[in-house]
Amino acid sequence: MSSSTLEDTNCAGGDDEKELDEEKEENEEEKEKDDSKTEESTLQQTQRTAWVPRYFSYTNKEVYYYVGQKIIIREGLDSFAGMISPAALALCHYLDTHREQLRLVDKAVLEIGAGTGLVSIVAALLGGWVTATDLPETLNNLRVNLSRNTRDGCRYTPQVAALSWGHDLEHTYPTSIYRYDYVLAADVVSHYYFLDELLVTMKHFCKPGTTLVWANKVRSEMDLTFIENFKKAFNASLLAEDGDIKIFMATSRDGDIREQHLEQNYREVQIDSTELEEDQNKENDSGTILNCDRSEDACRDEKEPNDDEEEMIEETGNDRYEGDTEDTDSSDENASDNSAQSIKTSVKKDIYHYVGQDIIIHEFIDSCGAVMRPAALALCSFLDNNKDVVNLQGKEVLELGAGTGLVTIVASLLGASVTATDLKDVLGNLSANVARNTRGRCKHMPKVAHLSWGNDLEQTYPSTTHRYDYVLAADVVYHHDFLNELLITMKYFNKPGTTLIWANKVRFETDLTFTENFKKAFNTRLMFDDGEMKIFKAASK
Repeated sequence: MSSSTLEDTNCAGGDDEKELDEEKEENEEEKEKDDSKTEESTLQQTQRTAWVPRYFSYTNKEVYYYVGQKIIIREGLDSFAGMISPAALALCHYLDTHREQLRLVDKAVLEIGAGTGLVSIVAALLGGWVTATDLPETLNNLRVNLSRNTRDGCRYTPQVAALSWGHDLEHTYPTSIYRYDYVLAADVVSHYYFLDELLVTMKHFCKPGTTLVWANKVRSEMDLTFIENFKKAFNASLLAEDGDIKIFMATSRDGDIREQHLEQNYREVQIDSTELEEDQNKENDSGTILNCDRSEDACRDEKEPNDDEEEMIEETGNDRYEGDTEDTDSSDENASDNSAQSIKTSVKKDIYHYVGQDIIIHEFIDSCGAVMRPAALALCSFLDNNKDVVNLQGKEVLELGAGTGLVTIVASLLGASVTATDLKDVLGNLSANVARNTRGRCKHMPKVAHLSWGNDLEQTYPSTTHRYDYVLAADVVYHHDFLNELLITMKYFNKPGTTLIWANKVRFETDLTFTENFKKAFNTRLMFDDGEMKIFKAASK
């Protein structure tokens, strides 16, 4: 098939037709099955280059074959974004034929300028957790194409979102939350009036640890100018070329020095790893053993950093985190046997198991807000084992003092739409932990936000818009200098219809005083009591 024939076919159209219902479409496709096989065979013999897929056309739809699947695409002829571009076909073919080089399985993938959604569909069929973005007016057709071709056939259901290039990106897609393994783009340079905005958008999403793959067909001098600017902005290499069509791979220049530093930090950490592992297999003060319930080889393997872990290390934005070998003694604060889960700790991470999932948590050992506390473990265990008592499915949940994010992660895995809050200095690590453990696993992606207790709450969290079914808090009384502010914050968010669940380990007299004030402020009930560890349920008076 010649390129002119392909382009003529892609541009073919007519009057809008009504959508065929699923049953009629299946019958039609069954009748054409034999003809399609014959046509496929003919096309295989006449393909001019590797860029041209096995392809045939109907009046109101186009059919492609990638990843061993039949993909039906309907175009929106009233918009460039609603038409299949040659670079999109090239990129789909490259992704399909280079699966080992670009491993999309379980990776977070963003497509900018998704158009009809063909590239996003292929990436989703290849195992990626995909977010397809474009302008708001193109999203309906994009969403229909994605749903039609990925429903029940992918590891992760792809998401669709609006994205205006260069416009308020840090507000709509904050880098502390939205980070991707791959960013894909095909023929986006055809929008010549927005090339500056396009480059700004690429830079925003292509952070250290992200790989940008961009396919483009050169049509004018502006394409060549943009390519030069692209090469200056990123560490870029040419993956494939066929005439005017080129596919580039790029990474952020910001990551060069940082990656070297992380590698040096990791080598330093290995010195103390053996000693730390021996210490953590000893029985702690409460009689609970921190152990690994897997094979010895599996545990040893987990100490080695994999690609995902290195990416999330970068996300924390704290160089000291990886290299700091300070050994914090937290054995006296482990939960009792009823609340602690099987956990294996290494220098880099802790692994917990709740809601049938392994949860990997990184701590900030220089911050009280980012160290795992026993009440958090108790609350996670309670939520996991008492789903009939506390049903979080589809509920709006706020966590106060989220710290490492473990409680938020468990609540999200239980089906809640969660907002995790804490002070600004722990949000980076909190966001990384939350993203690592909920991405592709949860119906609702949790949000991370700054919250200073008792400080201008009505302005930052107006009660007219911020209402929650549940407010969760674990070991927040540990901050003894802010107990008045904590109680004010609990009262503010615990409106009629809200349930507050607070877990605490009693350490000092101030804990007991706060507990009495808590009981006076709310209608409370003790749901769990194991000596010093208590979990309260409270409602507004």
